[in-house]
Amino acid sequence: MTEIMKTEKTSKQYVPDLVSLQLLGELNYRRLGRLMRGQEEMDSWNFSVHSAGDQESRLRLTLGKESRFTSDIALEFGPEMPQKLLFKTTLSMTVRLYHDVGIAEITDGHRQYSGSYPYPNDAMLHRDEKFRLNQQLADLLELCLKHGHRLNSTLSFQFA
Repeated sequence: MTEIMKTEKTSKQYVPDLVSLQLLGELNYRRLGRLMRGQEEMDSWNFSVHSAGDQESRLRLTLGKESRFTSDIALEFGPEMPQKLLFKTTLSMTVRLYHDVGIAEITDGHRQYSGSYPYPNDAMLHRDEKFRLNQQLADLLELCLKHGHRLNSTLSFQFA
């Protein structure tokens, strides 16, 4: 009886879907390539994004550290006009591009996220935190590709 209960307990453990995670990383790498196409030699790319409700937002991609096989890109996204709300309205993340395998994934600049986390945990991370963050990146890049346009000059505002 205890062996059956142990088997049931271990079968409900979260197992990351590595195929989906890798596919998402490959698609994000391609999306970033499409956004930078024609201006690969630059070290910063700025976009204006028009979304529902006449909301204008800005997306900034800034090239950070580069090596032979990887590049780090700082991504900042937020409203064009600062808004005084009780919550943060800007998003900042670091994306690492792996050029040899054509994958882009979210890092926070100094560490990579694990494939899975125990739940509940002290940091309040989801079991599939890495996948969710990379899906958020995919959604943001798709929004920019569908509803955004490139700004040729540097932005006249600063992210907080």
